Amino acid sequence: MNVDKPNIIYIVLDQLRGDCLGIADSAHPVMTPHIDQIAYEGIWCERAYADCPLCMPQRATMLTGYTGSQHGLVTNNMAGPRTPIEPEKSLPYRLTREAGYQTKAIGKMHFYPERARFGFEHITLHPNDYVNFLEDNGYGGFYRGHGLGGNEVYPAISAVPERYTHTHWIVDEGIKFLSQRDPDNPFMLWMIFEAPHSPFDPPEPYDKLYDDFDIPDAVFGEWVNTEDDPITLQGDRIRTKADRISAQILRKTRQYYYAQVTHIDYQLGRLFGELRSKGLYDNTIIVITSDHGEHLGDHNLYAKYTFLESSARIPIILKLPASQGIFNQRETRPTLTADIVPTLLEQAGLTPHDDMDGISILSLPNDRIIFGETVASAFATDGTYKYIYYPAGGIEHLFDVSTDIDDVNNLSQNPDYQEHVTRLKIALIDYLQNNNRPFVEDNKLVIHDASLDMNKLRATNTAAWRGPLRYGQGYG
Repeated sequence: MNVDKPNIIYIVLDQLRGDCLGIADSAHPVMTPHIDQIAYEGIWCERAYADCPLCMPQRATMLTGYTGSQHGLVTNNMAGPRTPIEPEKSLPYRLTREAGYQTKAIGKMHFYPERARFGFEHITLHPNDYVNFLEDNGYGGFYRGHGLGGNEVYPAISAVPERYTHTHWIVDEGIKFLSQRDPDNPFMLWMIFEAPHSPFDPPEPYDKLYDDFDIPDAVFGEWVNTEDDPITLQGDRIRTKADRISAQILRKTRQYYYAQVTHIDYQLGRLFGELRSKGLYDNTIIVITSDHGEHLGDHNLYAKYTFLESSARIPIILKLPASQGIFNQRETRPTLTADIVPTLLEQAGLTPHDDMDGISILSLPNDRIIFGETVASAFATDGTYKYIYYPAGGIEHLFDVSTDIDDVNNLSQNPDYQEHVTRLKIALIDYLQNNNRPFVEDNKLVIHDASLDMNKLRATNTAAWRGPLRYGQGYG
């Protein structure tokens, strides 16, 4: 019996921006009372980042404590010659085998192969099991039944009633687990919501929740449409048709994005209530985070995959057992999603691996610089200044993120800021070189060809792919 160890509930929202929480006091008027309350009862990491702002890489990182530069996955393709998640190094594997935890995952795993467990004892999988749930309840074919694909950003309304949405279903499955678990052992429950990832399709009546709110306009960097505008971002605008989305459409898209966030928050209220009613709340660690943000039209971009704040800045909230007396703390040192695993391992009485980039949130150094990369860019930040490098054309950006929260003013060519450019650039080169990453050759950042066929990109629309609709099919 190991009931003295804390339980763990690890909650991930897919594509939640770090500034789209009530506690963030940002221009986004998002209502998240239950998530805010968890932050008041614990630690809110204000300057947290995804090291590779993309779904699959972050799932590997959030389960292992190793960044994308370490495990090698920086695209949405886990089907490579080597899995980025070594099961014996995963959080659930170690909790189960070394600390006696019961482990369960519910929601959008986005693994390959789809039914891979990577250390979990059991997985209830979205969309596979959710689609089958719809089949069993008379809504076969209604998952994304409005016809919008998983990366389209036009607003829609859920094709199923609120009770049958994947958000409600995930929370129902979590509550069910609390009744079915082994009461003589601690548990780890990992819950990953598909929302507020596009399509932005809240159910009724959430679709009208923000009708009377002031919705902020998109922000645009002074570098957009200049020689400092990376060609990869220009290409993304054309490929995703972001440049064809009007201010009117954007307003409704933002309303529906906020509505999805609030829908999840209100549903989490049911889960937290169950924890209290079962006497589990005080001894349960609760982590709330996201795999990446969502541009929401900022800089005329949508989705993620950049190191701009709207994409890479994410929330990390940590509530520890009440007995530890850690309440209402704001962590301003730079933090990574990779930091969650070592934090939880230590709380379970286990020792994190020495070679992981992640550091316990309870022992972050004051002079930390964090790093990350995708196939299109790499970044380094000390929490005040953020340096981004785009190999296509060798474009550099530097932002003072302590004051410029929207990446508006690129300081990379300003003589007064060259010290910060040089310092962070050298640190990034060292980091990438130590991990044998392709952006560095001969101790220098590489420069790639900066040309793109914009007409060909205009004819491309990967965002409109719908799937899956019937019979437990996965993401393909």
